[in-house]
Amino acid sequence: MKTKALGFILFSLLIQTALFAQKGYLRGNIEDGDFGGPLVGATIIVVEQPGVGTTTDFDGNYSISLDPGSYTVKVSFISFTTVTYSNVVIKPGEATIIDATLMPATQQLQEVQVVAKAKRNTDAGLLIKMRNSPNVVDGISSQTFKRVGDNDLSQSIKRVTGVTVEGGKYVYVRGLGDRYTKTTLNGMAIPGLDPDVNAVQIDIFPTAVLENVAVYKSFSPNLYGDFAGGLVDVETKSFPDEKKTSVSVGLQYIQGQTLNSDFILYKGGNLDWLGIDDGTRKLPFDKTTPIPRYIDQDPILRDLTLSLNPQMAVESRTALPGGRFSFNHGNQITKEDGRSYGYNVVFNYNNSYRFYDSFKQNFFLKNNDTNVTQLQQQEAITGVVGRHEVQWSGMLSGAYKFRTNSYEAMLLHSQSGEASASKRTSLQTEQNTALLIEDILTYTQRSLSTFFLSGSHLAGKTQISWTNALTYARVYDPDFRTTSLSVDNGDTAFKPGDGAKLERLWRDLNEVNENARVDISVPFGDGKKFTLKTGANALFKWRTFETLEYLLARQDNSPMNGDPNWFLNPANVYNTDAIARNYTRVEGFAQNGSGIQPANNFSARQNIFGAYVMAEQTLWTKLKLVYGLRVEKADMYYTGQKNSVFNPETDILTDSKTLDELNFLPSANIVYGFDNDMNLRLSANQTVARPSFKEKSIAQIYDPITKRTFIGNIDLNQTIVNNFDLRWEWFFSATELLSVAGFYKTFDGHIEMVSFQQDPDNVKPRNSGDASIYGVELEIRKRFANSTTFLRRLFIGGNITLVESRVDMKSVITGNAGETEFALRENNLRNGETLSQFRPMAGQSPYAVNANVSYEIPEKGFGVSVAYNVKGEQLSIISSGRIPDVYTVPFHSLDLNAFYSFGKDLNQQIGLRVENLLDDDRTLVYRSFGTDDEIFNQFFPGRALRIKYTYNF
Repeated sequence: MKTKALGFILFSLLIQTALFAQKGYLRGNIEDGDFGGPLVGATIIVVEQPGVGTTTDFDGNYSISLDPGSYTVKVSFISFTTVTYSNVVIKPGEATIIDATLMPATQQLQEVQVVAKAKRNTDAGLLIKMRNSPNVVDGISSQTFKRVGDNDLSQSIKRVTGVTVEGGKYVYVRGLGDRYTKTTLNGMAIPGLDPDVNAVQIDIFPTAVLENVAVYKSFSPNLYGDFAGGLVDVETKSFPDEKKTSVSVGLQYIQGQTLNSDFILYKGGNLDWLGIDDGTRKLPFDKTTPIPRYIDQDPILRDLTLSLNPQMAVESRTALPGGRFSFNHGNQITKEDGRSYGYNVVFNYNNSYRFYDSFKQNFFLKNNDTNVTQLQQQEAITGVVGRHEVQWSGMLSGAYKFRTNSYEAMLLHSQSGEASASKRTSLQTEQNTALLIEDILTYTQRSLSTFFLSGSHLAGKTQISWTNALTYARVYDPDFRTTSLSVDNGDTAFKPGDGAKLERLWRDLNEVNENARVDISVPFGDGKKFTLKTGANALFKWRTFETLEYLLARQDNSPMNGDPNWFLNPANVYNTDAIARNYTRVEGFAQNGSGIQPANNFSARQNIFGAYVMAEQTLWTKLKLVYGLRVEKADMYYTGQKNSVFNPETDILTDSKTLDELNFLPSANIVYGFDNDMNLRLSANQTVARPSFKEKSIAQIYDPITKRTFIGNIDLNQTIVNNFDLRWEWFFSATELLSVAGFYKTFDGHIEMVSFQQDPDNVKPRNSGDASIYGVELEIRKRFANSTTFLRRLFIGGNITLVESRVDMKSVITGNAGETEFALRENNLRNGETLSQFRPMAGQSPYAVNANVSYEIPEKGFGVSVAYNVKGEQLSIISSGRIPDVYTVPFHSLDLNAFYSFGKDLNQQIGLRVENLLDDDRTLVYRSFGTDDEIFNQFFPGRALRIKYTYNF
């Protein structure tokens, strides 16, 4: 009897499960069309089933489980116009998405009836956010990612008004980058992956993990205070609207590079395909191991030398086609009691090869004779460069929502590894006219791991949200190898006087960030007139940076082989019974004979505590005021020492406080709405830009790749920035926009890298007294949806930014003699040349143009788009004495993307992307009065063709 009962129960459960599995879902988001943001408590009713319905949560989201069929759905809220959707089709096991923006009943007195749409228009959602935000904000949606075919954020974000990308990794907003542009992930600060740059490398974010990206151009107290050019907030996926799984594979072919048998690289480790060094490049002995001197005749010198990886020469290979793979799965599960669970699993992998067969780099000086305008060439470098880069990322996120509480957890890891080999010649055209042949082998491993835990709660009308993010970042450069050999009468020789050397370098940067914040929003009355917001955050950073350097030496000039691998052949390595052999040694200020040089290593930490209070107030229904104050306390501590210690109090620092600042940052934003679709914005506020750990230090770090020495400045101060913005915007449809904006910024203590006149290879960060920037932005997004011709499928978008910046050179101190940049330039003027007191800010482009055109036929699964980007020439390296200014020549980027979907419900897609259709080159030039430009650096990226296949199920 018990067995029968148990069988009946199991059978009933199976029947119920099967029936439940046949249900579908109605989901969506309801926006407040008047005040902006989610409409909490809106009612969604299914007309055909009285009593079946729900209300939106504090994010404006809702979910209803329904049997398959066709329904009529009403969305309503007190004092707002009711919207009715007819012919809402629910399919078994699938989710139908209905989003709505409700308008006040005073603006629209009758009920509106529309036909349901099955997909969320994320471009329209982004424009709603832009329209209702108190800030001047632009952005890009996941819908655009798909339409344009971008693979990572560095490709996508350059389409945003006023945004450019430097080096394929770093965001510049309105021509301001590095310290002046801040990047956050889901509203939380994350570390960068470059010891020499303050900015976050955005190419680590694949578009598959992103929901939207917002670029804030005006400050409000709820944003971080180290904000000047803009803040880029990268938002990852959380609650999927429906169950979706997709798999993509792709191949890349680069004209003139792929399958080129002249490609070069070198043998790496077994895990290079994962972007991880498996220990092949690891320092083979303890870093504190003292290296015996040659004269000591210690046999361990041979063992230490032989323990190094013997490969010093590049190898010929064939450049393989690049490959891509991605997997994306997400779902939302809604229980009968209203509980909702969401999750996402995302994995992306990219493997690419690059080959530059005509790389150039030159060094020029101005002639000592001011009557001569032609530049004198000091060194000419030509050669080939081969690179193999692997980049992958994975994200796992989960979310839980019940009534007025929501929780979310996310784990994100990004990993990349880049192996590079360079074979080049270096001709010294002055002084000793030496000719060097160089083999350079490098590897850089980058990783970022972050864990997010956040929650949102609604207590009455009060909304409370909190987030904690723990992030670990590492940049590991194991075993950089440089071989420079002299060419003497056609034979190779090892002549250090000519610059010949054999060098090994290990660098390691590790940073941990702990970031926590809480935000509280309290509406008063109906929430339409006045809302008070307050919050606090704490950010803790710990960074260590380590450099180890070793040189290989020869005892005499006996005959040698020109093959770089000859030097570490066991037969040619030092032995106590031989004299003319190679051995390892350390140079300069090495600590206890090891490869550690104190000034090349440091550790530092930073604490930033912030709190704010701000109010959003609406007057006369059309005027919105957002005003408040942010307070930040920043402290920075540094541990390190100089190579030569003359005064222990100043030359050795142990957890010494280098920064102690308390900043009060006021902000006011005014938004006047002429009608529901048009705004006029005015913003004024004050922010700061703080120096990095490395900049505000006593470090003296030599980089053998660039051959420059960075010298820290312990007296460096933070920059105070005053920001003013004015913007008119017209949202003339759900996906269309026309806007014009102007901005003006002043910088008190603008920080720039300055070279030394007598030793231009030494650079040091310094505060300039006065700098300013002003400009205008114009943007248009137009869709011809109302056209009766083929144009109704056409979408065009474009923006242009014009910027003028000024730095007072009389306030910029160069070198250590107290001489101003203006005086230094004046002393090196050519006859007939005039000098202005002002110059542009380094790295700032005078203009940027972005344009894109797309044509789509969604019902047939076809689309094609073309995107064009260019930015004006910019001052990249500031003149120092006889060294001319270096400018970046505009790069004209023209990309084509096309896709065709097919199969059941168009669940398969073939995509084609062509990059750099104009086959433009990347060039930097020396520019000086009265003479033609001379190439400083040049390479040809080539045209790239990518084909991708995607299967959705």
